[in-house]
Amino acid sequence: MKKLSLSLALLAAIVTAKAQNNFEQIQQSFTHTNNNVVMIAAHRGPHLKYPENSIPAIKEGVNLGIDIVELDIRLTRDKKLVLMHDKTVDRTTTGKGRVSDYTFEELRKLRLRIKDSVTQEVVPTLEEALAITKGKVLIDLDIKERDCVDSIIALTARTHTEQNVIFFVYKPEYAKIIKDRNNKFYTMVRTQNANQVDSCYKITVPQVVHIDPSHYTTGVTGTVKSNNGRVWINALGDVDAEVVAGNITAFEKVLKNGANIIQTDQPALLKKYLESKGLYHSAVKSK
Repeated sequence: MKKLSLSLALLAAIVTAKAQNNFEQIQQSFTHTNNNVVMIAAHRGPHLKYPENSIPAIKEGVNLGIDIVELDIRLTRDKKLVLMHDKTVDRTTTGKGRVSDYTFEELRKLRLRIKDSVTQEVVPTLEEALAITKGKVLIDLDIKERDCVDSIIALTARTHTEQNVIFFVYKPEYAKIIKDRNNKFYTMVRTQNANQVDSCYKITVPQVVHIDPSHYTTGVTGTVKSNNGRVWINALGDVDAEVVAGNITAFEKVLKNGANIIQTDQPALLKKYLESKGLYHSAVKSK
């Protein structure tokens, strides 16, 4: 019995050490952009088999060994930070109505859906997500309500997870406010055109700039990279659909001009493709 206990303890230590080493590699790639590594972000957590923004989806992201799990953050009526994309719970749970009209206790009585199926999963808190991902993967926090920010900052301070999260905001002014609170916070700014990329850097220097196909040029990616940033673009929609249909080279459409964070609903397939091209962590090459 003692031998079994020792073996289990040794296995747990090995798993923990491996996760910590992987996270160190993730942070190294994220903050040092003078390499050809392309990072992977799982949209709402890997949710092909599990409900989006759910605990099992988050754990799947950790188990896949990817870099970033994207999660959506909202507040309940009693100001609890929870994971939910939509303003209402109608699409993803057994309930009806706005998230902000529920207390946390009321929200926890609902069950998450995956497509047309009801699961036994409940709406998670951000704190629960941080407990799972701490020291393992980054979380991209798609902040759906500005009122969330102060609560997130307080929570990350209390849980010592400041270096686990990326604050995703839609205006550089908001990113500057967050940076002014703690310069060590990672921020990402959404842009709609090339001019917004240029003007962003007059206000703040985010770690990531989220771009769209409309302004996906080598000039834009060059601007971001010259500011030691990473360029985020989505494979969601048509690209992911082509990949699922069997054309895995469709990922080239979001790689061709130098983007180096790709958000996808197919993180396992993207990881396989990047590894085959020598663009994932196992093939870090300095410029």
